[in-house]
Amino acid sequence: MALSNTKQKVLLLNLPGKSSYLRDYYCNNISKSSYLHYPMDLLYMTGRLNENNYDVTVLDALAKKYTAEKTLEKISEINPDFLVSLVGSISWDEDKEFLKKVKAKNPKLKIVGTGDIFLDEGVQIIKENSFFDGCILDFSDNSILNILKKLNESPNGKEPIENCIYKENGSGPIKGQITRIKGEFSLPMPKHEYFPLKEYRYAFSRNFPTAHLMTDFGCAFNCSFCPIRVDNLGFKVRPVDEIIEELKYLKSLGVKELYFRDQTFGANKKRAIELCERMVKENLKFSWHCFSRVDVMNEELLDAMKSSGCHTIIFGIETVNEKTLQDVHKRINAEKIENAFALCKKKNIRRAATFIIGLPGENEEDIMRTVDFAMGIDCTFASFNVAGIRPGTEWSHNPEKIHFLPHEELEKIRNKAIKKFYLRPGYIIGRIKEISTLYDINVLLEEGTGIVSNLIKSAFKVTPRTTSEMK
Repeated sequence: MALSNTKQKVLLLNLPGKSSYLRDYYCNNISKSSYLHYPMDLLYMTGRLNENNYDVTVLDALAKKYTAEKTLEKISEINPDFLVSLVGSISWDEDKEFLKKVKAKNPKLKIVGTGDIFLDEGVQIIKENSFFDGCILDFSDNSILNILKKLNESPNGKEPIENCIYKENGSGPIKGQITRIKGEFSLPMPKHEYFPLKEYRYAFSRNFPTAHLMTDFGCAFNCSFCPIRVDNLGFKVRPVDEIIEELKYLKSLGVKELYFRDQTFGANKKRAIELCERMVKENLKFSWHCFSRVDVMNEELLDAMKSSGCHTIIFGIETVNEKTLQDVHKRINAEKIENAFALCKKKNIRRAATFIIGLPGENEEDIMRTVDFAMGIDCTFASFNVAGIRPGTEWSHNPEKIHFLPHEELEKIRNKAIKKFYLRPGYIIGRIKEISTLYDINVLLEEGTGIVSNLIKSAFKVTPRTTSEMK
C-alpha cells in the first residue's frame, strides 16, 4: 500500500458480541449487568493516530448494540485502510469468526489486533489466524504507529518492531522485543468524543455522562492472578499537567463524572494528592470513582480525594484468608482492609470490593468466611468473580501447577455468596436510602435486574481461558 498525501483511514473497532464483553486493558470479563465502559486500548490510540495525520473512526459495536451483520455493513461503509480490533480471551471464539468474515469481505484490509490473547502466545495466535496482519502488545506507546508504518511498506523488510508482532507477505510472524518503560510518559490528547459517551452506563457513577481516563499505565504491584502486574506491563505515570489538560477537555465536552482506570489510584501518594489539589485549584468540578488498594490509603490521601469529588473507591480484596493473600502476592491483610474501609466510611466515601471465588487452596468454608467478612466491613458493593487463569499472569506461565475447585462447584458457591451478600433486608434498605437522583434509581434497578439475570444464567457463564486452551 503506497503512501500518499491522502489521509489513510483507520477504524478502531470494539467487536460485536452475544454478551456485554469487557475486553479492554488486558483484563477480560462479562458485565454482570447492563454496564459497559469504553475501551481504554482504543481511546488512547485515538490521540496518537490523530496527531500523526490518520483519519480515525471509532466503532463500538457492543455499545451501539450492533449485530455482526450490521457491523460488517458499517465497516464496508467506512472502507478503512486499517482495522485495529480489540479482541479478548473471554470472547475469542466469536471474535475470530467475525474477523474471518471481515477479511473474506475485505481481502485488502490490514487487520491489527490488540488485547489480552496476545500477551502469552501472540506469535501462535497470529500464525494460526490468517486474517491478522499483526498485533500490538502495548496500547500506551508508539506501537500502533510503528506497525501501521511497517504494514505500509512494500516489501515489509522483516525487521522486528518493539512491542509488535506482524507478518510479512508469505512469512511467519515476526516478533519484536518486549519493552516496558518505568517512570514518566506522555500521551497525546485522546479523542473522547469519538466514542458514543451517552451509550455507556456504570455501576458506580453518580452523574452522567461519565468519561474514563488513566493517569498511569500498568501497576506498581505484582499479584499472581493479574495480567496488569508490574512484571508483565511495567508501571509508568503521566505528568499531572497533562492529566489536568485532559480534564479541562472533558469538561468542555459536558462530562460530569470520571472513572479513573488506574489499577491503583494513589500508588504514588504525593502525585495523587498533587492531582487532587490541582483539580480543586482549577475548579474542575467532577464527581469521580476509581480503583485502589487498601494499603495505600491514609487520611491525607482520602481528604484530597474527597475534596476533589471522589465518592466511591473500588478495592481489590480477593479473600480474607491471609495465607492465600501471601501466596498470590497480594501483600494485604484483614487489619489493613478493616482500617481502610473504616477511614472511607468516616470520610463518607462508598466502599466497593472485588473478591475472587476459589483461589488455589481455598474451599467453600474459606470462601464463605470471606463473604461474612465483606458484610462485616460494610461494603457498599461487592463483586464476586470465579477464579481462573488469565493470559499474561504469573499463573499462565505454569498453569499445570495451579489447581482450583471444579468450575461448576465454584459457580454454585458464587451464587450462594451473591445471595447472602445482596439479599439482606438491611442492605437493600441501605441502598434505597442512598437514592438522591433519578439516575440512582435507574442504577439500582439495573443492578437488581443484573444480579437476578446472572444468577439464572450462571450455569452458562463463559470464563476467560488460557491461550493454550484457545488453540
